[in-house]
Amino acid sequence: MAGGELSHGALYGSIFHVRVGERNSNNVAYTSAPLCPHQDLAYYESPPGMQLLHCVAMGSGVEGGESTLIDAMAAAYRLREMRPDSFECLVKCPVTFVKQRDGACMTYRRPHIVLADDGDCSKSSSMDGEIIAVHWSPPFEGPVSLPPNDVDKYYEAYAHFERMLDVSLGDGSDVLSQYANEYTWERKLSPGDMLVFNNRRMLHGRTGFSAAASVSFEDSQRHLVGCYTNIDDTLNQYRVLMRERELHSTDSGVTTSILNVGNGTNIIP
Repeated sequence: MAGGELSHGALYGSIFHVRVGERNSNNVAYTSAPLCPHQDLAYYESPPGMQLLHCVAMGSGVEGGESTLIDAMAAAYRLREMRPDSFECLVKCPVTFVKQRDGACMTYRRPHIVLADDGDCSKSSSMDGEIIAVHWSPPFEGPVSLPPNDVDKYYEAYAHFERMLDVSLGDGSDVLSQYANEYTWERKLSPGDMLVFNNRRMLHGRTGFSAAASVSFEDSQRHLVGCYTNIDDTLNQYRVLMRERELHSTDSGVTTSILNVGNGTNIIP
C-alpha cells in the first residue's frame, strides 16, 4: 500500500502500539479515556496519508472502547450549506496545531478548512470552491492567534463544526448534532480486525473503556497496533496499479482518466 517504507515514525515509531500504559501514557491514546474525533499528527507540515490500526486484543472483560469514524470532508460540505458564516470563518481563520513534550517540539499553523485555488487571480476569493482539505485535531490545538474581533466568531464557528463531528456532544435533537448521530460509524473491533482509513479525510476516535477489577489481565486488554503511510507514496502506488490495470483491460492500450484517492482531488489524465 505504501509503495515504499512506512512513514511518520519519529515520535512513536514506524509501528506503534495503542494500549493503556504504553510509553508511560505520554499520549491520551495510551489511556482508557475517550478520544474525540481527530486526525493524527496534524502538527506536521505533511500529515500521514493512510492509517492502519490492527486489533490484536479486545478482552472479553473490556466494557466500551468502540472505534469511531466520521468523514470530515463531507461534514465540511454540509457545514457550508447549513452555516455559511461559520464555514467562511473556518476557511479564513488559521489555528495552531502543536506537539510539545520531551523529545517533541512541533507546531504548524493552518485553517481548519482549505479550498482549492481556481487560479484566477483577478477574482476575489469565493467560498464556493472545491474543499481539498480539512484539519481537525482538538487534543493538539494551541492557543488561537487572531485579531480580537475574530476570536468570538471563530469559537462560535468551531463549536458548530465540532457539534457536527463529535457524536458525544449532542443527542441529535438539533440539526448539527443530528449530523454526527447519523454519520458516525461506531464498532467494537475484534482481534484480527483492521481499520484502514485516509487520515487526511476521516476523523477517528473511540469511546472510553474499563474492565472490572475481578477480570483477568488478559481479559482486560484492549490493544491495537498501528502505522502510517505517506500520502504521495500511496497515491503513486495506486495510480501505477490503475494504469497497469487499464493497459491490460483495453484493446487500444490507451488509458482512461484515473480518479485520485480521497482528499477531494480532481481527475487527472
